[in-house]
Amino acid sequence: MRLWLLDLDDTLLVDHGVTREVLEALGAEAGVEGLYPAVRARAEALFREAPFYPWAERIGHSALEALWARYTTPGLEDLAAWAWPFRERVFREALAALGGPVERARALAEAFFQRRRRYPLFPEVPEFLEALRARGAFLALLTNGVPDLQREKLAGSGLAEAFDLTLVSGEVGWGKPDPRLFRMALCAFSVRAEEAVMVGDNPERDIRGALAAGIYAVFVDRDHRPPDPRYPAHLEVKDLREALALLS
Repeated sequence: MRLWLLDLDDTLLVDHGVTREVLEALGAEAGVEGLYPAVRARAEALFREAPFYPWAERIGHSALEALWARYTTPGLEDLAAWAWPFRERVFREALAALGGPVERARALAEAFFQRRRRYPLFPEVPEFLEALRARGAFLALLTNGVPDLQREKLAGSGLAEAFDLTLVSGEVGWGKPDPRLFRMALCAFSVRAEEAVMVGDNPERDIRGALAAGIYAVFVDRDHRPPDPRYPAHLEVKDLREALALLS
């Protein structure tokens, strides 16, 4: 495989686990149990009511990310104005559902916005990337989300210079599973689909998109999303290093 297409969130970078950990800690401080599922449920429901939701869905920007994205990218000023009322409402309704202190909704929203800014990598990532570089493979990052947040994650995790090509859906205009994003990467390196592999944790976006583009698909099971039988990956792994066998 000459070209490795890599997902970011929950493939290279711990994303879901950090969100859960921060919300559970905030819930403990507020004296309520179940803040993570309550916030997630309210965020997803209210996010679907947002006027820009179809665009967010197209680029793969999630409701939980909307709780901590800065929206500093030019053109996202309306989102920045919308965000704080949305965040406060999410926490207020979540606290109300749990019988918690609704008067602390704004403070908890602000605390989450600040504390969520952590960018740990999965333990095997440095070794995995170094092995790919040592074999001369091209590395391309295909990540869904708004530009400023995804770029912040890359800088914070030390991955900003790790790839030969970085495609952020919010910059390109479409996201995974749209096969155009995958084909854009193929064209950038003059690589045929059969010479490329996509590695990701999301069956709906990573695996489905790779299969639609004719690219070998590796599903990384991070115990967050189960594999989807509608989009069978060519290979399933628990650790990225298991995928290195494809180098030979």
